[in-house]
Amino acid sequence: MEARAGETVVSRTKIEIDYLARVEGETAFVVELNGVPFLQLKIFEPPRFFEGFLVGRRYDEVGDIVSRICGICPVSHMTTAILAVEKATGIEVSEQTTILRRLFSISQIVASHLVHLYSLAMPDYHGYPGIVGMQDRFGEQIGRYVRMKNVMNLLTGLIGGRPLHPVTHLPGGFTSIPNQDEFGEVLEKLKSLRPDAEQVVRDVMDFELPDFHAPCEHVALYGPEGYTINGGRIVSDRGLDIAVDEYDAHFKEWEVPYAFAKQSAVGGSSVFRVGALARLNNKFDKLQERTRSLAKEAGLPQPGDNPFHNNLAQSLEVVDGIEQCIQIIESAKFEDEEIYASPEAGEGGAATEAPRGLLYHWYKVDRKGVVEQAKIVTPTSHNFRVIERDLKDLVTQHQDLDKAKLQLLCEQLIRAYDPCFSCSVH
Repeated sequence: MEARAGETVVSRTKIEIDYLARVEGETAFVVELNGVPFLQLKIFEPPRFFEGFLVGRRYDEVGDIVSRICGICPVSHMTTAILAVEKATGIEVSEQTTILRRLFSISQIVASHLVHLYSLAMPDYHGYPGIVGMQDRFGEQIGRYVRMKNVMNLLTGLIGGRPLHPVTHLPGGFTSIPNQDEFGEVLEKLKSLRPDAEQVVRDVMDFELPDFHAPCEHVALYGPEGYTINGGRIVSDRGLDIAVDEYDAHFKEWEVPYAFAKQSAVGGSSVFRVGALARLNNKFDKLQERTRSLAKEAGLPQPGDNPFHNNLAQSLEVVDGIEQCIQIIESAKFEDEEIYASPEAGEGGAATEAPRGLLYHWYKVDRKGVVEQAKIVTPTSHNFRVIERDLKDLVTQHQDLDKAKLQLLCEQLIRAYDPCFSCSVH
């Protein structure tokens, strides 16, 4: 039985979804249940060639261009690219710029998590095809989501000039710095979100998350101070501890014939996971005390190996991220400053924590400030292999389920990773 466009085929031995809903980008998957399950995640989003058409562009155009890779996490791509360009060209920045970038990045991570938890994941756990039909029964939750998202967009837009595809962030710093009164207005709105943020965790606690254990290596950034978002070292809960400059010596990418995204491994062959759950596994001690208390209340194992718990980990990062934003604004005094950038020829890479996990950019720039080579490895490319492995294990453990229930379980698992397939085929 073959699937038609927009149609799901479920037979006695096969589950085939030709277009997975409520994920960012385009993908399909097929599961065959004869004997040892066969599974493929077919990422058919067309290749977007960002690495190719960055070649020949000026160093100060890169951030603006790569922000178009994603409409949900443009700040992550822009910031990672700019950090990599600065490393390649020897551009240094002020401490204020570093702090402002952290605030900028956290604002987008919180906003992205809210989109995933309420628009993409929540319908799965309450029996709805999407969020549109949930208003009557879940009006309070949706109102909370919209209210919080608006405030986080306001903060992102205040720093970046606009919340989507920002315009003020360049190598060397920001072209415009908001004044204290503007930050003060947002600060009060952030403080008003504290009760909402804690309720986000309880909203996710209402999801009946499957009891599924899938041990693997968890990879994240780690720094000496705080819950690292930009910079630091790349570490794992299985002993990896390297500088970002060593990324290519430890991480490998390769093509697969049935998808336009590449797969990744660390240490030659190890399956690994990135994202909110991986971050909590590596730096739980860096969370705010209240966040750690909520994690205990939610019953989140620490460390954990259930990929469905990535939803819960994201909700905890919503609480922690808002509190971090409040603390940064309260403790910093931002002032106007000039951008000074005199690029030199060189090459360099940078890694940041995007909402979905470790994001890596690398560039080689000539003496005229023109990009000669570019490399981008996204969180979904990092997670591609482990998603397939987890799906196969999940199906193996639940082959006795009704096929419709098994299909839903597979979809819930994929969406728990909050994948961005558009980013993965950059």
